[in-house]
Amino acid sequence: MPTFAVYTNLSKDKIPKDFLQQACAFVAKELDKPEHYVIVRVHADPMMCIGMSSDPCASIEVKNITDGAKNKEHAVNITNFVESTLNIPKDRFFITFTNLRKEEVALNGKTFA
Repeated sequence: MPTFAVYTNLSKDKIPKDFLQQACAFVAKELDKPEHYVIVRVHADPMMCIGMSSDPCASIEVKNITDGAKNKEHAVNITNFVESTLNIPKDRFFITFTNLRKEEVALNGKTFA
């Protein structure tokens, strides 16, 4: 169920070919969830800027069933992962966490509650 969405102005050819698999494994381990529940989406090459600069940048969204207690720790680790795999400086992307309750997520027609 964790969703890891990356919106970046990098062109598709700048995204490592195995990024989806790397990100899936990383997110599963980081959030302590099974890999088969992890969704990774990459939206490459949209028109984006941070401030007045369109240098490489990103917006990262992390949705997870959690109370958010570990978001501070996750922020450090996700930042390091994104910076090292996509080569985007850590001051050029934001991470937005959405903490969901079990009642708000369903699989196979049933919520996780």
